[in-house]
Amino acid sequence: MRVARPGILVAAAGVCAAALLIPRAVAAQPRLDITASGAWWQGYDLGGKRASITGPQTPTGSPVTLFDNDVSIKSGPGAEVRIGWRVFRAVYAEATGGLGVNTIASHVHDDIEQAPAITASSTLTQITIEGGALVELTAWGLPSGKLVPFVDGGGGYLRQVHEDRVLIETGRTLYVGGGAKWHSAAAQPKGFAQRLVVRADVRVVSRTGGVDIDDERRHYITVSGGVGMRLF
Repeated sequence: MRVARPGILVAAAGVCAAALLIPRAVAAQPRLDITASGAWWQGYDLGGKRASITGPQTPTGSPVTLFDNDVSIKSGPGAEVRIGWRVFRAVYAEATGGLGVNTIASHVHDDIEQAPAITASSTLTQITIEGGALVELTAWGLPSGKLVPFVDGGGGYLRQVHEDRVLIETGRTLYVGGGAKWHSAAAQPKGFAQRLVVRADVRVVSRTGGVDIDDERRHYITVSGGVGMRLF
């Protein structure tokens, strides 16, 4: 059985502690939040490989490097949809669907024949389906409404599809983050304007599996902002 990482346990404890500090007044607020956001997904390195052959030396020979190859995923745009249902005071169970369009780049260098370094790139589509918890913190009153900071965390499924579907890999994600929502101060909002939500998120994502060279855990940041509705 795999033991949970200490950092994840600390984050979970922090989310639970924050939930207990939320006033009961939020009970009158709508239960369902739906938001759609544009996003930016940070890139990250996937490691490198060295192509080599055995040299002619006797008795066993030694490796001769042909070239080195470093692979990375570049930053790119994305889109995210979030559905949150308030289950206790300001604690929401939240599901997120994400789509990122990134570039996977292979940088070939140090060729044995002294050929110039080249970089080959192609499109990598990344799909995430995640679930977690979101806790709203103490709201800040504004003339035009309320600004509600929050923290969140969770995990889910990752699918990476190379262009022309020549490579499809799956993996898992864990995330922790935070952000803020702006919405009307009305306890029981009516009409489009009072139900409108503007939301911004920053998440640190840790993933295993997927496209990789060294099969290691990778970390990256996602930033998103969008609009939605408060319902029911």
